[in-house]
Amino acid sequence: MINFKEKIKELILEISNDIGDIQVVRPPKEEMGDFCVPCFNLNIEGLNNPHEKAEYLKDKIKLDEKLISDMSVIGPYLNFKVNKSAMAETTINEILSKKEKYGSSEEGVGKDLLIEHTSINPNASPHIGRTRNSLIGDFLVNLFTFQGYKVEKHYLINDIGKQIAMLLIGVEEKTDDLSNVTFNDMLSIYIDINQKAKEDPSIEQKAFNYLNKLESGDKEVIQKFKQLTDICVEGQKAIFDKMNISWDVFTHESDFVYEKTTEVVLDKLKKLGKLKEDENKRYYVDLSGYNIPTKNPVLVLTREDKTSLYPLRDIAYTLYKEELNSENNYIVLGEDQEVYMKQIAAVMDIMGYNAPKLVSYNFVLLNGGKMATREGKVVLLEDFINEMKERIKEGFDERNSQYDDEKVSSIAASCIKYNMLNVNRKRDVNFNLDDAVNFQGDSAMYLLYNYARIYSILDKCEQELNTDKVIFKEEIEHSLISHLYDFSEVIKNACKNEESIGLTNYLHELAQKFSKYYNMVPILKEEDEELKTSRIKLLQSIKIVLENGMNILGIKPVEKL
Repeated sequence: MINFKEKIKELILEISNDIGDIQVVRPPKEEMGDFCVPCFNLNIEGLNNPHEKAEYLKDKIKLDEKLISDMSVIGPYLNFKVNKSAMAETTINEILSKKEKYGSSEEGVGKDLLIEHTSINPNASPHIGRTRNSLIGDFLVNLFTFQGYKVEKHYLINDIGKQIAMLLIGVEEKTDDLSNVTFNDMLSIYIDINQKAKEDPSIEQKAFNYLNKLESGDKEVIQKFKQLTDICVEGQKAIFDKMNISWDVFTHESDFVYEKTTEVVLDKLKKLGKLKEDENKRYYVDLSGYNIPTKNPVLVLTREDKTSLYPLRDIAYTLYKEELNSENNYIVLGEDQEVYMKQIAAVMDIMGYNAPKLVSYNFVLLNGGKMATREGKVVLLEDFINEMKERIKEGFDERNSQYDDEKVSSIAASCIKYNMLNVNRKRDVNFNLDDAVNFQGDSAMYLLYNYARIYSILDKCEQELNTDKVIFKEEIEHSLISHLYDFSEVIKNACKNEESIGLTNYLHELAQKFSKYYNMVPILKEEDEELKTSRIKLLQSIKIVLENGMNILGIKPVEKL
């Protein structure tokens, strides 16, 4: 595939090798050209004004018109128009030959990559706020897999913390037999026991007693914790199955206690002279000297009775993951965990290890407020999926379209994913069901609708496509091809920034351009056979890129809407 950006750099470097860092970017408007070079920081002897630098380069550059057809200066920018035939042939033939691999740099071929995401407490049904973690994590899994990495998806089951002890107390108030409790009971029980604990301090003390017994190896307590968390984890997995999200490795937090890995961490810190004991007989690490934005540089690792707190267990787990993959290791967490992860990274550094790369995100808001499971301020993912399905069915009924539950479920998952991933991860999400199912809006439904249009046209096509030559007449066709050309750059930037919104914006714009093209240009009715063949190839190319992009987002294409 012709790299037009590199060709433009080569043309400039033929004038001078000492001109500095040449940036080749897309201009803000298509009519300005296909690519442009900002001339602010280029080094041209005797010239300081960027407009004059651009004019100087325009006068000196000798165009290869087989690749670059024209140049113009607009202010401080030197603009280039490419040879449309060259771009069309190189882009379409590349897409049709690479198909599902088009856009991939294959930078990860032969490399392993580890991603931990979701890891919600096994004490209730997941709510839509927690699901943002899962969707970002699943997007990254798909993205890096597309780039050729062998990705392993990890889930930490937090089965030993105070929240599980509280849930157990709540369950035991209801029944003596844990097998009588279902997954759907868990949320109300957890909310109820936390409300009672505000009035009765003995409940919290009972939870600590359970934790002490647990870490002391009490088999009955260990069995109760396991039975309870197994019910929750299986229930949570079943709900995430509806979103086509899964994991390869499930690790129990308790493993690091039962197998004494937490004690190994304490011993290592003690030998390094970094383990301290405070006046309450709790072990801690002093992280003074690390750039951590917190008033207290101390990270407490144990309670007074020396039972582990979650930071100690997290350090043991992080060591385990680093031993599995120290080179490509990611963890997805909410923004409220950023300082905490810096503390974990500091302890890892003290012990001579790296820490996973943190991919953080802001919250999903409910009526302007953050969700909290223990207070019952949640919208459950399962309820959200069901509501989404009802909206989709209403839309199909209004359009007299046929559907079945499998199709509706797939589209509901796609709409939720797009709606969440179409927001910069460092901004809050205020979800809107109506926007998510809008056939004409910035939504998964809009992508799926246009994909189905393309599929329908190609399904009726009987054209032989046995030539590499393509010809086009319309400006919209060049606009589409130019957009398709950029797909690999969009994927590259998504990997660099661990960010989905660039891809959602790209796919939405591609669908918009196709919709405009569909309404402007005849395809199957085109009488010129060569032009008709070229247009069918263009549609095939758009379909492939939409498929590749939607698959990365976790959106399953549908053939008919």
